[in-house]
Amino acid sequence: MPAQKMPLRAVALLLVLVGVTTAACVAETTPNGDGQPTREQTSDNDDANMGGPKDDVPDGSTQNVDAAMDAAADDATTAQDAEPDVPLEDEGPLPDDPDPEPDPDPAVLGSWERPIVVEALPFTDQRDTRQPAAQQVDAYLPCAPDTDEGGGEFVYRLEAAVDGVLNVSINEVPGDGIDVDVHILDAPDPMSCRARGHAEASLSVGAGQTLWVVVDTWVDGEGRAQAGPNTWTVRLREADEPGDPQDCTTRPIACEDNQAPVPSNLPAQSPGGPGCPDGMARVDNFCVDRYEAALMQVNNDNTLTPWSPYLNPGQTRVRAWSAAGVVPQGYITQVQASQACQQAGKRLCTDNEWLRACQGSQGRTYPYGSTFEAGACNTVRTCHPVVQYFESNQNWVWSRLGHSCINQLPEGLAPTGQYSACVTDEGIHDMSGNLHEWTSDPTGTFRGGFYVDAVRNGPGCLYRTTAHNTQHWDYSTGFRCCASAQ
Repeated sequence: MPAQKMPLRAVALLLVLVGVTTAACVAETTPNGDGQPTREQTSDNDDANMGGPKDDVPDGSTQNVDAAMDAAADDATTAQDAEPDVPLEDEGPLPDDPDPEPDPDPAVLGSWERPIVVEALPFTDQRDTRQPAAQQVDAYLPCAPDTDEGGGEFVYRLEAAVDGVLNVSINEVPGDGIDVDVHILDAPDPMSCRARGHAEASLSVGAGQTLWVVVDTWVDGEGRAQAGPNTWTVRLREADEPGDPQDCTTRPIACEDNQAPVPSNLPAQSPGGPGCPDGMARVDNFCVDRYEAALMQVNNDNTLTPWSPYLNPGQTRVRAWSAAGVVPQGYITQVQASQACQQAGKRLCTDNEWLRACQGSQGRTYPYGSTFEAGACNTVRTCHPVVQYFESNQNWVWSRLGHSCINQLPEGLAPTGQYSACVTDEGIHDMSGNLHEWTSDPTGTFRGGFYVDAVRNGPGCLYRTTAHNTQHWDYSTGFRCCASAQ
C-alpha cells in the first residue's frame, strides 16, 4: 500500500506520549543522594500506571499535556510543510477509496461507436439481435432505402489484407421467424452502403481498405422486429486466387453482388429455314429457334444493345436473339420471355411444339437419339452451383437462386452450341440441359432440364417442371421462341 501521511493531531499526541513516557522512565531511574529513586517519584508513577484517579496526577498536568500537544502539532506542521511532495507508489485503491476511474470508452462492444474489430479472416461470430449492441439505424442507402431495418444491429470493422472479394453470409433458417440482413459499408455511416443481402453480400475490395460489416434486423409491416440468434461468417477471397471447380465447398471465382457482365456485341442470327425468321429452323408447319435465346435491349431509338445474360430484365424492353456461341439468358420469367419473343416477331413455343422439336422427326427420347450418352449435352455438373458459390449447403442458400454470379461459375452454363453432339436431326441445339426452357403453358411449365439435372422430372426431352407459376425466375430459367411458318 502507498505510504499515508499521519494527521497532525495524531502526530502531536504521539510526540507528547513519547515525551511523557521518556520523562517517567528518567524519573524512575534518577537516583537521589544514595543512588535510589525517591519515594515521591516512585509512588506518583505507580499510581499513574495503576490507573489511579486523576486527582493523583499533579495539578495542571492535563493542561500541560494539551499545551504540549499543541506545540508538537505546530512543529509537525512546520516539518510537513517543509517536506517536498513525493509521489506515492500506486498499489490500488484503499477499501474506503472512491470507485476506480470508469472505462474511458463506455460504448457497448459491437455498436457504431465501438465496433467489433475483425483481426483475421475467415471470421465467424454468433449473436442474438434480441440483445443488440445498438439500435440506431432504420435504412441503408443507397442499398435499400425503402427497407425497414429498425431492429437491433451489430457492427464490425476490418481491414482487407489483399485485393479480392469480401463475402459475408448468414446461416439463415427459412421459417424460423428471424430475419437479419448483412451490409458492407466503406465508412461507419449507413449512407455509405456498398453491398447488402438478405442472407449474403459480396464486394470487391482493395488491400488496406477499411470496411464495416453490419448485421441488422428487418422490421415487418406491422412493426415487429424479426430478431433472434444467428451465425454469420466473413471471408475474403483473393482476386488472383485460383479456384478448383471440383471443390464443392469453395467458390472457384471472385464475383461480387450484382456483377453482371454485358457482352460487347452479339453475333448475327443465321438465316432462317424455309418460311422462318432469321435464327430459326423449320419443323413441320412451325419454326423453332436453333439456339436458346439471348436478349437485346431495345433502346428508345429502336437500336439494339446486348443485355446481360446474368440479370433479370425487369421492365426493360428486350428482344429475343438466337445465335451460336453466346451465353443464353437465364434469370427470366415466362411473362418476360413471352414479351421478348413478341418483340422479335415470334412467340413462346407450346408444350407440343417444344416436345416435337426436341424429339426430332423420329420421336426420340434425347435430341441426339434414343439412348443416353454421357457428355453429349450439358446436363451434369459435379458441384451444385448454388452450394459452391455460397460455400454452404444450409437452407438459406435456396433463397438466393437469383444471384447473378451463379451462372458465371466455371463448368456451368455453356455458350449456345458448345455441346456439338446435343443437336436434333433438324439442327436444333441444346434442348436437353443447359437451361430450363419456358413454354406458353399458362399454368407455368419449363422443359428439358438444365446443366445440373436433366433426369429428376423425366429423361431428356421428357423432362418437365410444373412446380412454378409464370412469374418465377432463377438462374436456371431460360427460353427459346417459336413462330408459325410462312
